[in-house]
Amino acid sequence: MSGSAAEARRYHYRHAINGFFEIPTDNARAILPHGLQPVEPHHGRSILTVTAFEFHDSAVGAYRELALSVIIPPRIHPGEPMPRAAMYPFLVGTTTAEARQHGMEVWRLPHFPENLDVAFEQKDGAIVVTAAARGKPILTLRVTDGGAVAWDQVEHRYQTFMSDAAGGYVSPLVMAGPFMEHEEERGSLVLHPHLFNRAIDPDEVTTTPFREQWMRDGVETIHPLQTLTAYAGR
Repeated sequence: MSGSAAEARRYHYRHAINGFFEIPTDNARAILPHGLQPVEPHHGRSILTVTAFEFHDSAVGAYRELALSVIIPPRIHPGEPMPRAAMYPFLVGTTTAEARQHGMEVWRLPHFPENLDVAFEQKDGAIVVTAAARGKPILTLRVTDGGAVAWDQVEHRYQTFMSDAAGGYVSPLVMAGPFMEHEEERGSLVLHPHLFNRAIDPDEVTTTPFREQWMRDGVETIHPLQTLTAYAGR
């Protein structure tokens, strides 16, 4: 397995869901490396995203993934398309050891050291994701279909930031496929006491997402890592 991302990698998924929740800005800043700042929808409040993927085809086979991220401002470069958003994933969990090693070696993402049990269930106009490790529950995320909200065929651009002992990195990515987004505040999040959630205070995280996203039968294309000479100072 390659230890670097020399070319774009494609990950085909059945479902990709995302919930946006508010957390205290002090908590978000404690998570981010020096030089990155959180986006604040309100003074003193930043954005935690809880994202779940059900991949059915990738370089490391089928697997499911759970990620916790803080939303940050994207980096804009002349002549390049404007990213829809940027994020700093501070912990990722997967259902297979191969996917975990791939994510750490190729994308330098911090991973929970054990396989997770991640289940997707569609019911009553919603999709519910439950995650656990060794039988201990981590979280339950419910994203709704938005009722009358239309599904659109999209090709959205994002930026993912990473850091390790060697420095900082950014990777452009594209999400392509049927997409639905709304702010009806009908979804929910339940966080359980678990090491996976140790970077956040569950009592300070809102339990209803102010934005819900659902993509299905699409492709995530992640482009090679770009080394950052330095993060901008705080």
